[in-house]
Parts: sequence; C-alpha cells; structure tokens
Amino acid sequence: MIERVVVTGSGVIASMGAGVEEFERNLYAGCSGVGPSPLMGENAVAAEVRNFNPQPWLGNKGIRVLDRSARLLSVAAYMTLHATGLQAKEGAESNPDLGLVCGTMFGSLHSITSFDWSGLTDGPNYVNPGEFPNTVINSPAGQAAIKHRLGGVNSTISAGLVSGLYAIHYAAEFLRFGRATALMAGGVEELCEESFVSFAKTGVISKRGCPQPFGPDRDGTVLGEGSALWMMETAANAEARGAKALLEICGFGATQDAHDIGAFRVRGEGATSAMQQALQAAGIGPDAIGCVIAAASGSRAGDEMEVHALRNVFGDKLSQIPVCAPKAAYGEVMGASGALGALAAGMALAKGTIPPTAGFHSTDSGLMLSAQPQLLKTEYALVNCFGCDGNNASLVVKGLNQ
Repeated sequence: MIERVVVTGSGVIASMGAGVEEFERNLYAGCSGVGPSPLMGENAVAAEVRNFNPQPWLGNKGIRVLDRSARLLSVAAYMTLHATGLQAKEGAESNPDLGLVCGTMFGSLHSITSFDWSGLTDGPNYVNPGEFPNTVINSPAGQAAIKHRLGGVNSTISAGLVSGLYAIHYAAEFLRFGRATALMAGGVEELCEESFVSFAKTGVISKRGCPQPFGPDRDGTVLGEGSALWMMETAANAEARGAKALLEICGFGATQDAHDIGAFRVRGEGATSAMQQALQAAGIGPDAIGCVIAAASGSRAGDEMEVHALRNVFGDKLSQIPVCAPKAAYGEVMGASGALGALAAGMALAKGTIPPTAGFHSTDSGLMLSAQPQLLKTEYALVNCFGCDGNNASLVVKGLNQ
C-alpha cells in the first residue's frame, strides 16, 4: 500500500518577510519585496532579504562558517522544525528519521566563484581549504543538516528554475515508498553578484525594475532570493504523533522539452503535459482545480507559453479559475521559486482565498488575475513551475481543513 503524504508545517524567509505569518500577511496585502538592492549596489533592483541576520534563529555558534545560502536554508529549517515540534532536544544525537531535500539552481554560487577566483589569482597554495565545503552544490543542505542534527535523507536537486518543486516530489516519493517517515522539502537560492550579472546579460531582467506577470507591457523579471520548506510526513506518522495534517500532496507531473538553452516553447506542449500528468496522478480532472499558482515572472515568452498551456488544459473554463502570479511580489527566486509557489498554494487552501497578484493592473491573457484576494471554489490547487531550459513541473495539492 502506497502511503499518503501530508504537510504538517512550514518555514520561509524571503523578501516578503521572515516567517510564515509575516510572509502571508504581506503576500495577502499585495505588498512587493522588489526594490532597491543594497546587496547588489547603486541603481540595482531586486527582491532581496534586506538586513538579513540569522542570529535570532540560529544563535552565534557556528554561523561564521555558513555562507548566505546555508544561512537562508538553515533559518527556514529552524522555523519548520519548531512549527512542527520536531526540533532536536539539547544534547540529543542526530535524528535518523528526519531528513532534508533541497532544490537549488546554483547552490552557493558566490562561494563557488570566490574560491575558484582565489585559486586562479593567488595560486592553489594560497586557497583557504576551510572555504572548500561551501563550494559544492549540496553544501546548504549539508550545513543545515549539521546545524539541526538531521540524520536522515539529505539530498539536493538541481533542475534550474523547477528545482524546488522537484524536491517536493522527490521527498514525497521517498515517503510513499517507506524510505522515510518525515522530510523537510523545498528550496533555497541566494542573490549574489554572479547570478545577478549573468541574468542581466541574458536580457531577461526588467529594465523598469518592475515584474508584471501576464501584463501586456511586461518587459522581464526581477531576481529574488530566499528559502521555503514544508515538513512532509506520511499520514500515518503524522497521526501517530498527533500532528495536524494541513495539506495532502496529490499529484505531480514533469516534462523536458528543451530546444534552445534560453528559449521557451511558446506553444507550451511540455507545460501542458506536465499539468495533465499532475491531474492524472491526483485522480482528478481540470474541473476540480480551485486555483492556479502560476510560474509567470514577467517574461514575455515564458508567460505567453504558460497561457497557451493553461488554455490547453482548462479550455473555456480557464476564465473562471482564480490565478495568482506570486513572482510579482517576491521576484524570480530561481531554484526556490517552486517551493515558494507551493507555500502560497498551501496558504490559499488554508484561508479559502487565493493571494492577489502584487501590482496587478491589467492583462490581455484572459486569465482571472486580481489585485485583491479571490475566493476558491474547491479544495485543490495547481502549482506551476516552468523553465526556459525545457524543464516543466506541476504539483496538485489538496487542502485538509477538517
């Protein structure tokens, strides 16, 4: 018998706020985390975690060796563990039944490039070996496991912009097949000069510094950063320890239809298939979906592709389904975007209303977007995450407001 997988808690730190309550309050108020970026310098615009200080959650011990990605992920993990009562007791050994699956696009990119640059300019004999652990892509997940004494599964999924959603599915499969009983899953991405400059050079960044997903005059995205995690457990494990199940992971779909290193397939065949797979895996039809958390970031081609794919799946009924494009609020958080979108979906199902799309004015897409919260009609939400590298992923979650 395949186990049911449920969500029992979460943690988040992003430009929209630190902690689920602050993040939710700002998201539903239509606030935006996009603005001037002290981290990136003069005239730069981003959705960064401003004045980030991990000490209130992590204390002073051991944080000096953690880079920005590891700190963000460790803070989200701290929040998730304390929200679910699964934090390690003082002096306890690592918990072999509790693990972490993290999605990330670049990992600790600044640490990687700084270490390599030091070796090239100063020579290999002058490289600080103490900085090497931060140069591998699974460093944030490994450091978070050490910090919180997680002795279970520790995996990092790197699949571009869809990494966070892939991580949730990966964790769900481990749980369903009895390889774990409780896993934190989600994503992390840091904002750094290397990612900022590289994205700017590809021409995908909004020149106005204002992401307008599905907007008729959209001109690109704005980069963000942060970390979001769900505590995922088998339903049996949650029940045995008296934890309330908030959501159920119902279905997942993924496709790969790359044809160019940086171009979307505007007709959306792969994105369409990913959504259809997720619905089929959940055992429901398109009519059961109460809202869509969109992948749209303000990209002209990417947003157009998602509209085509949504029309392929929902047909004429698309105009009746509430849609939220949360990247208008917290930017393109790369490998963590899927996890943040899933978190927004969970909030929508718990509240019975879908968050507004920050700064929304108009759309020529025919989608049911709004600058105000919209009512949900069913207990299912669809989360989309699509990348220009051909990776497409969709997740169906169900609210459990018993």
